[in-house]
Amino acid sequence: MTVRACRAAGFTPRVRHQVDEFATVLALVAVGQGVAVVPQLGVTGPTGPGVSLVRLHMERRTKIAFRSGAGAHPAVAAFTAALRAAVPPDLAAARAES
Repeated sequence: MTVRACRAAGFTPRVRHQVDEFATVLALVAVGQGVAVVPQLGVTGPTGPGVSLVRLHMERRTKIAFRSGAGAHPAVAAFTAALRAAVPPDLAAARAES
């Protein structure tokens, strides 16, 4: 997603590190090892000194996949409800506006 966003902005980033754990990504940023695109849900606590967070005007949509006809199954309905309940209110409001 980061490379695609950079290319859409007109440049290709030079990737030096590739990390899937967001606390580690933020730690690398804090010690001057570049910049990163981190989803809001990936910031679970204080970022510490040396890290500034700026909201980007981009979004990534995530879908729930289930077998056709299974949408009314209690487990699918409960899973869907739990995921929707876990979305922070500011992200849910942003989604409703778009």
